Amino acid sequence: MGNQRATDLYNQLRTATASGSNADHAQIKQLLAQLKIELSELGLLVPDSSSLDSGALTTARDVLEIGAFESLRTDDLPGFERYLSLLSTYYNDLSSSLPRSAKESPLFALALLRLLSQNRIAEFHTLLETLGESKADVLDSAEVSWVLQLERSLMEGSYSRVWSLCRPSSASSASLPLPEFSYFTPTLLKTVRNEIAACDERAYESLPLRDARTLLFFDSDQEVKDFAQSRKWYLDPSSSILHFPSSPRHPSRLNGSGASSAAQGVPVGMATGLGGVEEDSRELDRAKVVSATLKYARELESIV
Repeated sequence: MGNQRATDLYNQLRTATASGSNADHAQIKQLLAQLKIELSELGLLVPDSSSLDSGALTTARDVLEIGAFESLRTDDLPGFERYLSLLSTYYNDLSSSLPRSAKESPLFALALLRLLSQNRIAEFHTLLETLGESKADVLDSAEVSWVLQLERSLMEGSYSRVWSLCRPSSASSASLPLPEFSYFTPTLLKTVRNEIAACDERAYESLPLRDARTLLFFDSDQEVKDFAQSRKWYLDPSSSILHFPSSPRHPSRLNGSGASSAAQGVPVGMATGLGGVEEDSRELDRAKVVSATLKYARELESIV
């Protein structure tokens, strides 16, 4: 690898990581820190030339890949991003000088999933575009294909498909192409649930608790209640109906005696049901909506 100390540290790192779930993460972190110093002194941390020994470059790349995975396993997302940044030189600038790494596709998929879970869609597609024709196998890998399928489902609004792909259950976790995906899927599912909730708030004024539980993919009513409290929804205890802030029966929309009635739990229908005259007065003019939509479609067709 360039010097005996670096070689010894690398062998110790390989031994430590071979323990799997029983690995000593503190020891691995310490070895990685020492190895990064050695790599820096050898010019292998950020190599600027392919004239260096290919064996040393391959070993240095392996160290950085181990560091990336170890960062995820210890919930060190900034560290994971730093390792990805260092690996970009190996995967892009030195790709023609080194044999393809078996860990490149999994790490590329993790990088995509990280952006997707953070709703950084533009950066997601920018990263995809960095793959040239020479890396078609990375794009076609099982890990990257799974992330792309997930992104398509999100863009189509097929949230049930997203949930079935990465829901945190023992059955579907086994179906994840990469166990490390589970470090990002909870964040993604939380984003999906909040998006569904936002859509529900725009589409309805109220929902039965059981329907909200189904729509939001919760396993129990208590989970729905906790989520509803976080979004300032009001649960009518007598009818088990959730009222969104736009509902005329929500406490924030009532004053005086009305607020007292809401606090006591006044039953109310869904926005599309028995809402009474007040709801009808706010109903959109369907004819105008259809007319405007058709006009927009004709203008769009003329542009195309």
